Amino acid sequence: MSSGPARARARHGHAATSHAATSRAAKSGEALSGTEVEVEKLIAEGNALARLADGRVVIVQGALPGDRITIERASESKGLVRVLAHRVSSPSPLRVVPACPVFSECGGCDWMMLRADQQPEHKLAVLREALLRTARLDWSGRDIPIVSSPSPQGYRRRIRLQVAGGRIGFFARASHQLVEPEHCQVSSPALNLALTELRQLTRRQPAALGWVRSLELREACDGSLSLYLEPAPGVPPAELQLSGTPPLQVCVGAAAAESMALWQRFELTPQVYLLAPPGCFTQVHWQLNRALVAQVVAGARARGATSFLDAYAGCGNFALPLLGAGLSGKAIESHPLAIRAASEAARRQGLPAQGFLSGDSAARGRELLRQGQRFDLVLLDPPRAGVKHGLAELAALARGWLVMCSCNPVTLARDLKALLEQGFVLEELTAFDMFPETHHLETLVWLRAPREGASAGGA
Repeated sequence: MSSGPARARARHGHAATSHAATSRAAKSGEALSGTEVEVEKLIAEGNALARLADGRVVIVQGALPGDRITIERASESKGLVRVLAHRVSSPSPLRVVPACPVFSECGGCDWMMLRADQQPEHKLAVLREALLRTARLDWSGRDIPIVSSPSPQGYRRRIRLQVAGGRIGFFARASHQLVEPEHCQVSSPALNLALTELRQLTRRQPAALGWVRSLELREACDGSLSLYLEPAPGVPPAELQLSGTPPLQVCVGAAAAESMALWQRFELTPQVYLLAPPGCFTQVHWQLNRALVAQVVAGARARGATSFLDAYAGCGNFALPLLGAGLSGKAIESHPLAIRAASEAARRQGLPAQGFLSGDSAARGRELLRQGQRFDLVLLDPPRAGVKHGLAELAALARGWLVMCSCNPVTLARDLKALLEQGFVLEELTAFDMFPETHHLETLVWLRAPREGASAGGA
């Protein structure tokens, strides 16, 4: 074992090496200042790709295919150049003037400069590339249906804003600097009215929201508006005086969200609704969410499924409509209040309410496996990071079908690769443009389980 001084010398040498590597990367990036390149295509995470004359790959944000850009600042590591600042020297024909005046600062709608009619095509291209590169799945010769948004603007029913020094806004790209739009182009008129009311309050009383760390505005299907305020740690909440135009249902902190009087109702199908406590997740584009739910229910019926497991159930976005369609099943959710709301919504609608389980999906999945339970259909709708652990166990619970819903093509492809290696067969893939003006894309994937043919039945 090395002595203390030896370890110290080793650490010092490593630090010097790292510093030298960083310096070389900076100098290499400086040498590229003034270099002009043409953007080839859009890639994952909203980035664009170009190449230098010697073939080195260049990654840049805020550029479009056909743009000629001049590099102003860049860094390079292992032959990959990342552009830190650039200017568009010759714009692409795909480029339009963004409708939002703070587009260049705000971190939200990163594709607003791309023609709205071109966004779905480029999202599908990114999805195809992720499937090919990560899952080794060539979908180039097959059509991917995409359900488009009726409008690229005014669709959001939920927005989360940050509060700093009493000011309200969104974080700028790749920073915690606050951007304060007077009007959010992609949010519904009702949310913008509420945002205006809050902004007027802070201008009248700069300290009114000084105790708030973040807030969420949400509009339900009946038009009701909720305002969820998350207090800053160690700062006691103060009374909030609003004028009442538009009327806001105010909830302060997670404890207050347990009051059922504050839960909002969202229609999932003509017959089934969910209840969403303040602060619990709901999809931002409710019209497309209903289309997504309808496709899951129709797919389950077409495949003859009679039992299901919803492993990331939230407030019951999929579990409740599947129960309403006559299936039996179980739903798992790590957020205790969300699963409580799902169970309560089932009870109120006369649906089975005993299968809603609180806890970690992987742990619950292993428990169900030990009990010998399996389901005709296993549904996975994980967070953006995908199924980080327990995918094999959850997949093993599917005796017929596995359906996955994801808003991240890269993590979707990673999880698909693992499922394909387990013997699952990808049968159907549909995209939903749930987030217009951004690079995000919701994808629904149906896979046939490797051991098909077990008799259907309740779990």
